[in-house]
Amino acid sequence: MGKYDDYDWDELPKEVQEAATKLGFTKQMWDNDKEPDTEDLDWDELSSEQQKAAAVLGYDKKTWDSS
Repeated sequence: MGKYDDYDWDELPKEVQEAATKLGFTKQMWDNDKEPDTEDLDWDELSSEQQKAAAVLGYDKKTWDSS
């Protein structure tokens, strides 16, 4: 997901792990390339907290909606 696609969970900075968790990821999901339910939502359907978390992962409205 985003600019951290090639990282394993344990390689992610703590703030990125926290952001990913807010989007529904777990360590197991992240490391096994599983997507949380939020992946099916459009940017405007995400809560403001989820949008901030997605931004930490390198997304904005355009890139989230096109992924």
